[in-house]
Amino acid sequence: MKTYIAKTISLMVMFLTLFSCDSYLEEVNPNEISTDIYWSTLDESDTNLISVYGAMLNEFIVNARVESWRSDEGFPGNRFNDRLPNGHDVSLFAKNWYEQNIDEDTNEVQLRWDALYQVIFRANQVIEGLYGMTADLKSQEAWTLQMGQARFFRGLAHFYLHSTYKQGKIIIRDVNPLKPSDFSKAASESSEVIAFFREDLEYAYNNLPGQMEPKTRVDAGAAGTILGMSYLYEGDYLLAKDYFDDIINNKKKDYGYALVQDASIMFTKAGDFNSESILEINYSLHKAEETAFNEDDFITRSARYSAPRSGGGSSVLETFTASAWLIHAFSSDEMDPNDSRNTVTDRAGTVRLRKVSLRNSAMLAVVNDEDTEYYESVSAPVLHNFNSLGKYGYFKKYTNHDITNDEQTLGLNSWQSGKNVILNRLSGVYLMMAECLNETDDINGALFYINAIRKRWGLKVLEGADYDSKEEVRTRLQLFEYPMELCVEGYSTRNIDLRRWGIAKARYTELSQRNFYATDYVYLNEDATGTATRTASLVREGISTNATDFQIEPEFLKASENYTDGYLPYPASETINNPKISN
Repeated sequence: MKTYIAKTISLMVMFLTLFSCDSYLEEVNPNEISTDIYWSTLDESDTNLISVYGAMLNEFIVNARVESWRSDEGFPGNRFNDRLPNGHDVSLFAKNWYEQNIDEDTNEVQLRWDALYQVIFRANQVIEGLYGMTADLKSQEAWTLQMGQARFFRGLAHFYLHSTYKQGKIIIRDVNPLKPSDFSKAASESSEVIAFFREDLEYAYNNLPGQMEPKTRVDAGAAGTILGMSYLYEGDYLLAKDYFDDIINNKKKDYGYALVQDASIMFTKAGDFNSESILEINYSLHKAEETAFNEDDFITRSARYSAPRSGGGSSVLETFTASAWLIHAFSSDEMDPNDSRNTVTDRAGTVRLRKVSLRNSAMLAVVNDEDTEYYESVSAPVLHNFNSLGKYGYFKKYTNHDITNDEQTLGLNSWQSGKNVILNRLSGVYLMMAECLNETDDINGALFYINAIRKRWGLKVLEGADYDSKEEVRTRLQLFEYPMELCVEGYSTRNIDLRRWGIAKARYTELSQRNFYATDYVYLNEDATGTATRTASLVREGISTNATDFQIEPEFLKASENYTDGYLPYPASETINNPKISN
C-alpha cells in the first residue's frame, strides 16, 4: 500500500513539474540516467523484469490464511472461547472472513487489490520500455522472451483480479498513468477483461519456450495452464481440455512436467521447483536489508501462519488450521494395502500399515501421524498437543517443518521464511482435465487422471463400478479430490471453485449440519518405551458412544447464512479516489 501511494504521489509531482517548469525541462542533467539510456540494452530491461517477479512476492496476493477462512477448508481462532490465541477478539479480523462478512473497508480487500495492480504497473513499465527499443534489439530472442514474461504477469494479474473482484468487472490497466487524471478509470465489463488478459497470456503461450532456464522463470506451460483455467472458469470445457491436454501430453511444446512419485519431497525444501511445478513463487532468506513488513523482498510472512507454537511458530499464527470435515476426510481416505510404501516398521519394531496416508502426511500435521518426522521430532503427537485451543490439524504446505525445529530462527527476524509458494502444479491440471472429461461425458478418462494422482500417494483407486455416472464423479471431484489434493493452495482456488460450481452456500449449509467429535488418541512416546495420551485430539464423525468424546462446535453456521456471490467488492480507497468506479 505504501509503495502504491508513493508511486501515485511521485507521478503527480512529475505531472506538476512538467507543466510548471518548461524552461527547466530544456536543461539536461548530466548526472541523471535518462529513459533512453536506461533502455539501451536488454540486460537493463531484464533488471526491470526481475522487479515484476519481485512484486509477486507480496503475501497479500495469495493470502492463503485468509483464503482458507473464507473457504470450507480452514478454521480460525480458538474453538473454546472465540478468541484468537494472542487474546484479540476473533471478530476483529479472522471471524469476519470465516463468517463471510466482508465489505469494502476490509483491509485485505485493499491490500490484495494494491498488490495485483503493482504487478501490472511494473509489467507495463517493462512492456513500454521494450516497445521503445531499437529495431535491432526487438529482433533478438531475449527481447521476445522478456516481452513474453512481462505480458504473462500483466495477464495473470488481470486474470486474478477478474476472478475475485466485483463479478469480474475490474479496471484494465494496459498503460501506466502519466498524469493524475489517468488514475481515474472506469471498470470494464467482464468479457472485455477476459479478452484482454487472454491476449497477453496467448502471447506468452506462443512466444515462451516449453521450459525456461532457470526454472524460476515462467514459461509457456504456465501461460497455457492459466489460459486453460480461464476457459474452465467460464464453463468452456472443450477449449479448457485442449490446453490441459497440451500441458500434460506435450502436444505443442516439450514442457517436461511429470507427477512427483517420491511423496516425501512434496511441499518441502528438497521439492522446490520439482517436475510437477508449473508456477511457483520463489522466496529466499539471502538478503541483508529485509524488514518484517517489507513485501517487496524475496521473503514471505505467510509461511509463519501455519506453524503451531510447539512446532516453532508463534501463538497468533495458530489461526491457520484445518476444518473438522477436512481432517476427517483425510483420515478416512483409504490406502492401498498392496503399496509397499504404506507398510512401515514403527519405533517399537512393529510392522504395520501407516497410521495416515502419504497424502495426509504431506498436507496436514495430525495427532495420529506417528510415522512422519515433524520439526525434527520423531512425530507430530510427540511434539504437539493437538487439543490445545481445539486445533486438530495444521496445514504443512507453508511451513519449514522439514528443515528446522523452530520457524522463528530461520531468518533475520521471526517473520521471514524462504518457503516457496506453489500456485499451480501438474496434479491440479490432472484434476481440471478430469473435470473437463467428465463434463464432456468421458467418465473413464476422468477416472484415469484422478487415479494417477491417487496412485502417486499410495491410495486406493476409484473403481468405475462405484463411479459410473457423471454426477458421482463430479461430486467426488468437488468434495474430495480437489480439496484434499489442493487444499490452501493456489490463488483463491477453493473459493473460485465453490463459486463457479454454484454450490458454495449449499456446501456451507451441509457442513454446518454435520456432527464431528474429538476423541482421545494413544500414541507411542518419544523414546518408544511406552504410550501416552493426547486428550481429545482425533476427529471422528457420527454419533459418539464414548464418554470421553465431546462434540466439536458446528462449523460454517454464519457462512451458510451470509454467503452471497463469492466475489470481493472494490476496496474503499478505490471508490473514494476514483470517481469513475463504485460498488
